[in-house]
Amino acid sequence: MTNTFIRLFFIVAFFFSCDQAPKGPVPPKLVITLVVDQMRPDLLTRFNKIYSGGFRWLMDHGIWFTNTHHEHSYTATGPGHFSIGTGQYPGKVGLVGNSFYDRELGKNVNCVEDPNAMIVGASDGEARSFARYETTGLGDWVKDTYDGSKVISIGGKDRSAVLMGGRQPDLAIYYNYQGSFISSDYYVDELPDWVSEFNNKLNAESYKDSIWEKSLSDDIYLNYSREDFYPGELDVYLNDDYSPVFPIGIDPSEDAKASIMGRPWFEREILKLAQSAIVEEELGLDANPDLLFISFSAMDWMIHDFGPFSQEIMDACIKLDKWLGNFINMVDNSVGLENVLFVLTADHGGLPLPEYLNDNGQKSGRINKENLQEAHEWIKDIIEEKYGKKLYTRNWNNYYLDFKRLKKANIDPRKIYKIIEEYLSKVEGIEEVVFKNDFVDVESGDKITKRIENMIHSQMPDIFPIVSYGYIYKNPYGTGHGSPYDYDTHVPLIFSRKYLSSSFDDKSHATVDIAPTIANIIGVLIPDYVDGKVINF
Repeated sequence: MTNTFIRLFFIVAFFFSCDQAPKGPVPPKLVITLVVDQMRPDLLTRFNKIYSGGFRWLMDHGIWFTNTHHEHSYTATGPGHFSIGTGQYPGKVGLVGNSFYDRELGKNVNCVEDPNAMIVGASDGEARSFARYETTGLGDWVKDTYDGSKVISIGGKDRSAVLMGGRQPDLAIYYNYQGSFISSDYYVDELPDWVSEFNNKLNAESYKDSIWEKSLSDDIYLNYSREDFYPGELDVYLNDDYSPVFPIGIDPSEDAKASIMGRPWFEREILKLAQSAIVEEELGLDANPDLLFISFSAMDWMIHDFGPFSQEIMDACIKLDKWLGNFINMVDNSVGLENVLFVLTADHGGLPLPEYLNDNGQKSGRINKENLQEAHEWIKDIIEEKYGKKLYTRNWNNYYLDFKRLKKANIDPRKIYKIIEEYLSKVEGIEEVVFKNDFVDVESGDKITKRIENMIHSQMPDIFPIVSYGYIYKNPYGTGHGSPYDYDTHVPLIFSRKYLSSSFDDKSHATVDIAPTIANIIGVLIPDYVDGKVINF
């Protein structure tokens, strides 16, 4: 079916419906997908009564699919953004983490690493792209159908922008931690003028003089979050004495150009950049639907530091709500909200501080680094003593077996697995040790098993641990994510349009459903290899 025929079909269908049926909402000319890094659904529900800006508008004009999960086991930024942007499980293409050991290259690689690309827009930073993955995303499907459509992806993290944009967006831009938003020559030979102008005005170094203060009075924070000083929070400012409290700035010894990624102001800059994209690229102003992906990366950094029940994160959400409200007003003035579909979601959830969970009667903990390292040393010594050297490569806590050496030495790989399982399982906080081969073509209704299956790929480690429920590796401060448990997989999903009223759908959905649902709404063919299903509403 040709692109011309597809467009003609939708045009004829549209005019026929206008003549024969009551007038309904117009198809969106611009789809804006908002991904908040590490946003648990309760960061919307807990502050529902005090939101008055963008979150308020999205919830009041949206359908919230309250039972939405990432259905893959390693819940991290790269896999999460890939699932949202492509409608596919990350394991099938070998995207098994933010970084991982590449067996062919024999080294650790970034998930959006591209050794053939060159940086565009600055002299500092890394050139990133989608080149590792032989597949396509929502942006590619749209451009295959509508020649004039534009696809722009913006994120703080390189992997966020790259993996949402798909194989051939018009532009994917990300922050280089040195004061500039950059891209690579995989996408463009030079940055558009509006990005360069934005970089010239950003002056990230000036944020060294800024102080993060609360937006509301102290008593309101105590009603919705825990006390300000709480054990387990990272102390990031004036930390000679442990004092994780407001106000928060950037220490003179820190580089403000990098540290701004850990402050709420960065999200405001992301939205300013997105506004420039809408205006300068004239998004949503013609008959070809455009896509704008926006990822709020600073939220992840802050939640890692303070935990989701902190006053800091409550305040960061309140500030983002306000700035999102301003952004939505700007979109209304530029495009008209009747022409826009907003989608709000997250790349993963996260665990509250273990100290907070323990104080509230829930078992939680931090894995002891020394005990874990000791287990790895015992494993190494015993395997080498019994079977020989160079039989595996360890990358962090993951083991990659050398099957050729094992076969040549007539060693059953499961014997290596049994030794690793025995000693890693002794570490408090390690629930089980997985042998990848046990999960190939397994038929099971267990959701944890299914999530592991959706990460299986040759790039995946052969043997790896699963943490116990409520445990994290991060130690001694802050919190984390990455497990296959619901607290890490559960994310908000809201489709919002001006004509919609607030409603809720509690049926089970997956984040891989987002891309095909958007495609269906704007009349785009969905490839057969997509894992997600269209959500009808």
